[in-house]
Amino acid sequence: MKNNKLKVLHVLPTLKKDGAEVQLSELFKKIKNIDIHLFTFDLYEEGDSIANNLKEIPLFYKSNLSINFLRKLINDNQYDIVHSHLPKSDLIVGFLRIFSKRKFSHVISVHAQYGTRDGESKFKYFFTNKIWKYILNNSDGVIAISNKINNWLVVDKKINSKKIDTIHYGVEMKTRSLVEKESLTIGMAARILPWKGWDKVLKVAHSLSKKNINFKLLLAGSDDEGYLSTIKKLISDYHLSDIVEIRNHYENIDNFFEELDLFLFLSSSEGFGLVVLEAIENNVTVICSDISPLNEFVNGTEGSLVNRENTEHIADLVEKYASDNKFLLKKVQREQKQFVIDNFTIEISADKIEKFYINTINV
Repeated sequence: MKNNKLKVLHVLPTLKKDGAEVQLSELFKKIKNIDIHLFTFDLYEEGDSIANNLKEIPLFYKSNLSINFLRKLINDNQYDIVHSHLPKSDLIVGFLRIFSKRKFSHVISVHAQYGTRDGESKFKYFFTNKIWKYILNNSDGVIAISNKINNWLVVDKKINSKKIDTIHYGVEMKTRSLVEKESLTIGMAARILPWKGWDKVLKVAHSLSKKNINFKLLLAGSDDEGYLSTIKKLISDYHLSDIVEIRNHYENIDNFFEELDLFLFLSSSEGFGLVVLEAIENNVTVICSDISPLNEFVNGTEGSLVNRENTEHIADLVEKYASDNKFLLKKVQREQKQFVIDNFTIEISADKIEKFYINTINV
């Protein structure tokens, strides 16, 4: 160990800005007692990358002959722990650990129920599934980002429960003032994929428009698989063109939340749902699907955890929140925010990660 600090190399397939990558870039700033390095196979320079948020972290990158480069990097730097994220990294680090001359502890973070979500390719996980399970069971520790994923690993994937700890994502709490808005602005932000619930949000908006409620709907996200065309057709079919505004993926999501009164998130499946946590931190009231892991960190006060299929009920709930000078909207916002402050800050997550590393080495 260098300077009495554990030396940890994180391995990521890409630096593309998504939930896992954003969370790690924020965690690294809060982990003070660990010497952290990062290796990636893809800087994602052509798009929205977290690279600019990693200025204090030694960053290594190699696309061609990357496995041999990573092997040499691990051997030369004498890392105490190599911490892999997402299946590609898990598999590569797992193989390197088997054949490496220098032994190191392998920690794996599982950020989603890979291969189980609607619209997600099952084929790409079919052949690697048994190997991935073997590597997890032979690792030195597994971090599940939610209780839901922890249970999936134990029950469905038959991973040894003694190896797994749940460490939720956390959010940095910033000083924010509450801004009163006269009109009602609803928002949804996520990758534009079928299981994220864009169609459900638009059904709710359609019901609200039939109630003659005055509102705006802002949608933001990256169109990775061409699903945006389906969303645009739904907007046209529901006659919502004057109400809905589509934004590009935000480099700074805080700017998006500043415009909102209510964040409506009706996904069918989430590894965590970091954007929902960020909405609450930004003083935005959340109505979201009553699914794990969202219901692990969203306080469901006043019915804010909902059955995503019952869009008429959700529209009625939004109408109720918006009535009486937004009394319930404000009440729910306060209670949701306090629950996050008490349980899901980035500092809490960083402290748990540090303790996990220390326990892994001391086993």
